Amino acid sequence: MTTTRRRATDRPGVRSTRGRPVRGGALAPPKWRRWAMPALLAVVTVLALVLYFTPLLGVRSVEVTGNVTLHQDQVVQAAGVELGTPMLQVDVDEVRDRLQAVPKIAAAEVSLSWPSTLRVEVTERAAVAFVVARNGIQLVDGTGMPFEVVPQRPADLPELRLREVSQNDPATRTAMAILTSLPPAVRAEVTAVLADNPRDVRLLLTGDREVEWGSVEETARKAAILPPLLTRPGRVYDITTPALPTVA
Repeated sequence: MTTTRRRATDRPGVRSTRGRPVRGGALAPPKWRRWAMPALLAVVTVLALVLYFTPLLGVRSVEVTGNVTLHQDQVVQAAGVELGTPMLQVDVDEVRDRLQAVPKIAAAEVSLSWPSTLRVEVTERAAVAFVVARNGIQLVDGTGMPFEVVPQRPADLPELRLREVSQNDPATRTAMAILTSLPPAVRAEVTAVLADNPRDVRLLLTGDREVEWGSVEETARKAAILPPLLTRPGRVYDITTPALPTVA
């Protein structure tokens, strides 16, 4: 009795590809696929390391916009990013925080413009009043933030006469809210803002006049009735109760 051995290729469900049996009829993957993915990952890793640790794609320029009184070099220095620093190493959040730590900068936006530019947009603080402090005369912005020492009293700004001038001080916040609510023409007549507490704010005006403002409540209404009220002759203008303003 003769027994005939079946070759692998003669078995059901088995096919041959270049002499290699493959079950289920699927084609065997080419050999290059075995090393293609590791090779690709290696190339990507090397490329990432090159870009991260070398100045191949480094910062070549810093573009500054929005600055008015600050010189561009001051902003670049405050940003703290040296030319040649790899772009991938630049943390825009850290750069923004460093810029906003500058007293004269109210806000900053930082972005990367590939392949080699760092873009910085700053918003400078605008002075709306001044305060006489221990270290000199300081300009104060609309939020109550002292941000710059100047040699003399600004003739076009009112003085803040408060116990404390700080963004965290309630009297400061109230005084600044009232001052910034005034129409420009009225604000130009204010020489000083007095507030022992946030419920008792007074405005000193040119011509030896005074406005009894009171608290921050109904500020918009008070700011609206004050201009026509100032057309009346008088020295003290009381708008603590805007429904019943008085002139004395």
